[in-house]
Amino acid sequence: MRRGRCQLLRPALFLVADNFRTTMTRRKASNMGGLPQDAANTAKRAVRSLEKALLTREEWLRLAAQGSQLGLWYWDEITQGLFCDRRTREMFGVTLKGEVTVETFYKVLHPDDAAWVRKVWRDRLEKGLPYDIEYRVQRSDGSIRWINSRGSGYYDKAGKPRYMIGVVFDITERKEVEQQHLQFGGRLINAQEQERMRLAQEIHDDFGQRLSLFMVELEAIAQMTKETNAGKRLRELIRALGDLTHDIHSVSHRLYSSKLEVLGLVPSIRSLCAEFAKQHGIQTRFEHGDVPHHLPTDTALSLFRIVQEGLHNVSKHSGASKVKVGLRGNSDGISLTVCDNGTGFNLSDDLSRGIGIQGMRERARWLGGRFEIKSRPLMEGTQIAVTVPLKSVRTAA
Repeated sequence: MRRGRCQLLRPALFLVADNFRTTMTRRKASNMGGLPQDAANTAKRAVRSLEKALLTREEWLRLAAQGSQLGLWYWDEITQGLFCDRRTREMFGVTLKGEVTVETFYKVLHPDDAAWVRKVWRDRLEKGLPYDIEYRVQRSDGSIRWINSRGSGYYDKAGKPRYMIGVVFDITERKEVEQQHLQFGGRLINAQEQERMRLAQEIHDDFGQRLSLFMVELEAIAQMTKETNAGKRLRELIRALGDLTHDIHSVSHRLYSSKLEVLGLVPSIRSLCAEFAKQHGIQTRFEHGDVPHHLPTDTALSLFRIVQEGLHNVSKHSGASKVKVGLRGNSDGISLTVCDNGTGFNLSDDLSRGIGIQGMRERARWLGGRFEIKSRPLMEGTQIAVTVPLKSVRTAA
């Protein structure tokens, strides 16, 4: 967006009415004299009716804008002029009197949002795409406000942009409510992880140790009776008890594993996929690239849990023979996919609203990310896609 002047004029939506009234007035002055008297009187009455209608419409639009708490703006690509109303200036906290430049508005954008807001705005205007974004402004009094800005571009016959008309809304209160919900969700997730850790330690230290001692006692008895039928039966029971002990350790490991903290996200997911393939006989492929080794603990744990739950759903519901897990990093964040070749399901079914899928969705939202699931019954399986920014917008719970 190049530099342009923003003047405190009538809201942009009223410019059309002004231009039309000016055109009709010029025609009245230049053309009425050459008309017969009856035709001239009729034309004058028509012009007055139009002017009255335009004034009524203009006032109606102005009252509607005031009542809706929205600000109006108009960008002229030809003259590089930005026109806005008083409410827009108030939202951004810029001067209400005199002239300001478009850079004045750029300067109050939050430092974390300024670059991408400029980029997205120009991209939408030049490509004819819908413009609807949310960003923060940092006003001169130090307060931070959330703004939702929307606009529609208009183009010449060659497809080049001529102007864009838009509105802005102050959505700070809505964002604060959303933030409170995210913080509450974050506290629930943290409490759940703490409970997982406690249960895992209890299972490992208590039940696991007691089963191991029980197996030692049985081994001793089996040695004393190894030539008898009772001895053979004891050895069968010992093997069954060994399998049970292994399963209990696996449950403890799934509840909480220190491997994630020690080795990092990529090795932990690789190990999880290998264990899943061995346990369920489902061909499991893990692909990754450009993933930072040191990720925030909350981000790494949430992504690991999403993969864990996704694989659980594959084994329980899909009937798949293959599953692929993908983990990619870029300058914006981390993307995760879990895809299978199973039967799929209808997204309107209860399964899509189950605890597992809702839990994955909440973990992604908590980190300021997005969660998407694509599936159709009897088609080509299910795909889970998650994107998480490296710079999370949430406040630590």
